[in-house]
Amino acid sequence: MTQRHGKKSLQTILFYRFLTIAAALLIVISVIVYMIQYSSLYKNMENDILRTTTSIGASIDLQISQMDNVCLNVINSTSIKSTFALWSQANEGSAYERSRHQNALSNALISIRGVDASIRQVNIYPMEGSGYGVGNYYGMLSAETAELPWYESALEKNGYRYVCVAEQPLLSKNAGTRSDRLYLSLYRMYFDNYHNPIGFVEVLKYYDDLFADAILPKTEAPVDVAVYDGDGTQVYPYSEENTSRDFDYYNALGEENAVNGNIRLYNDREKQSEYVSFSRLDYSGFTVVCSVRNTDFFVPILKSLMWIPLLAFSLFVVCYFVAGFLSRRLASPLTQMHQFLSDTDSNGQFQLIHLEDSGIIEIDRLRDSLNASTQAKEAATESMLVMKEQEIQAQMLALQAQMNPHFLYNSLNTISAMAEEGMTEEVSGMCQDITSILRYISSDKESVSTVEEELEHCDLYLSCMKKRFKDSFTYEFDIADDLLDLKIPKLCIQLLIENSVKFTSRTAPPWHIRIEGYIDDGQWLISVKDNGPGFSPEVDKHLRSQMDQILKYSVLPSLELDGMGILNIFIRFYLLFGKAFLFQFGNLPEKGAFVIVGGRFHEKD
Repeated sequence: MTQRHGKKSLQTILFYRFLTIAAALLIVISVIVYMIQYSSLYKNMENDILRTTTSIGASIDLQISQMDNVCLNVINSTSIKSTFALWSQANEGSAYERSRHQNALSNALISIRGVDASIRQVNIYPMEGSGYGVGNYYGMLSAETAELPWYESALEKNGYRYVCVAEQPLLSKNAGTRSDRLYLSLYRMYFDNYHNPIGFVEVLKYYDDLFADAILPKTEAPVDVAVYDGDGTQVYPYSEENTSRDFDYYNALGEENAVNGNIRLYNDREKQSEYVSFSRLDYSGFTVVCSVRNTDFFVPILKSLMWIPLLAFSLFVVCYFVAGFLSRRLASPLTQMHQFLSDTDSNGQFQLIHLEDSGIIEIDRLRDSLNASTQAKEAATESMLVMKEQEIQAQMLALQAQMNPHFLYNSLNTISAMAEEGMTEEVSGMCQDITSILRYISSDKESVSTVEEELEHCDLYLSCMKKRFKDSFTYEFDIADDLLDLKIPKLCIQLLIENSVKFTSRTAPPWHIRIEGYIDDGQWLISVKDNGPGFSPEVDKHLRSQMDQILKYSVLPSLELDGMGILNIFIRFYLLFGKAFLFQFGNLPEKGAFVIVGGRFHEKD
């Protein structure tokens, strides 16, 4: 059954209501869980990066403090001061004196360096001349102190700590060897007892050892680490080339961001936003920065949350089937009752609904009420049908009885006209044909006949008209064989043909009438066409108005003998088929009128 536009079945409504509620709950719960998990993972990621930054800074600060302790121990050592003074003045003495003071200085430096393997080298430099070192290399250093690259910077510090990366820290004066491994050097100016500068102390560690936690940060986040000294110079990662090509996080952080924290910055070199965690070290004054691209920051979080939408989708699929089951369970009894009541062809009009108890009180009560109503209607309808059938039969016979004098009236007029024209033989033949037609009309009380029977007598009538008008009148039949056994109201085609002859003959000849019968799109159609004057606008409007009134109010008008043909046939079809029939009339484009009658074609017809 076709549903009206905008209306839905109960099962569809229940299904979408259940599904909508389930989907809304899933969305709300999923969003809440998602936001909670997202916030937790976001905080965990922040804390992990900040913890990594702090851990790297603590490691660097610890190692810088170790280097500084060794440096301060050298500076504050009384034995170093005395041996260094003697060693500095030994150049003026004998070789034996120089060797003895050098060994004393070496032993003093070794004792202060101790067993800490992370301190790779301790060097001591005079203000003028070359220095002396112990550690990876033992002996005199080749370069003049004032020529070393760190000299001016360490001098400016005036005894404060100065740290820098050493590219070539060790040069052997005698062997000329060098170390290709980078070092980090810590320098302090060395003073005598009168606070006069007498030299510098240098403590070195391997660069990759000191920045081991920065090289391999202990975090799953893809962080990039940068380390700046107190002046904002980048000391990690170190490049022999110009490091200004790297983004300057130190100045981007600004002075307002002190101690530890995190911030989001736009890296104009990489053209992307980054999450930046920083830690300003208390002891060394260094600043450790861990940066993560926004995509690298959020992608792991979003991947970790993928289970939520997947779980929500899985639950939605489960809810989909559950909603389908529940909606069918609730709507199935009503659907079965509706189908049973709608399928009158197979169930009969007064069949009872045999439906098992659904377990739903309202549905079971509705089934019982429908069955009780059906039984009551069956008894009332049986008596009404008998009365209605008798009434319709009487109306059909009355209409048919009205048509008999109408036919005789037209026929006698025709015979009279033919007699005046002296058509004696034609009048005799026509009287015989009219006798056959009258016998067909009054043969029984049936109100219907087959198309074949109707057309046989229509042919007799048309042959009479042919005898009268001769070559001025022609007609033709084109009827499909499948329609010959079809039941139609008796005399309906006959009356249409009579009207066509009547009105067509009022115009100038030639006159032509065509009777067609065919099947189109499951409907049988019979048409009568002529080349007469057609329907006048007044007649057309009057007929359509009366037909509309009959269909709307089911009230049959009184018919007059003159001009009753079209409306008579319409009423007979209405009484026989109800509203399930086709009736069209009008004027042809070229000339003339047409009337088409029809209905649904069934093979059993």
